[in-house]
Amino acid sequence: MGRLRAIIDVFSTLIILGSIVLLVVWFASDLEREYSGSVIVIDGDTVIINGNKIRLEGIDAPEISQICEKNDDTYQCGVKARSYLKSLVRQDVLRCYAWQRDKYQRLLGRCFVGKTDINGKMVRDGWAVAFGSYYGEERHARDAGIGIWAGKFIRPREWRLEQGRAAVIE
Repeated sequence: MGRLRAIIDVFSTLIILGSIVLLVVWFASDLEREYSGSVIVIDGDTVIINGNKIRLEGIDAPEISQICEKNDDTYQCGVKARSYLKSLVRQDVLRCYAWQRDKYQRLLGRCFVGKTDINGKMVRDGWAVAFGSYYGEERHARDAGIGIWAGKFIRPREWRLEQGRAAVIE
């Protein structure tokens, strides 16, 4: 009887250890990973690093075709937001930390050049609005009247709705 008990104990231990390994592998896809290298800027809140499309988490920049107003004139604020993001990352290595995907299968991440949080800088400098994070940075840009806050604009999410495009970005 003692030998049977030992076999059952070993078998139970192997099942438990195997289950733990499977759970670790299954959850590993949600663990934060670093993506770094040269970057292709798609728009004001989306980049590609080494073939990985990354959506800057916590912000929402104007769409490429979005138009804003400043001093009774219109300008392409979506193009301007993309240009500003390009200027932030132009000659440096961008590091993004991503941990999940959105409904479009883009990685959601926080990105840095050196110690500068690029997501936060886009909002603080007025070329994106807060979308789940960075509300203090948005308040700074709004109060300073910089970037899109220097004139009139429709929040990107609302603009997409008006255009009949999906409002959910994350």
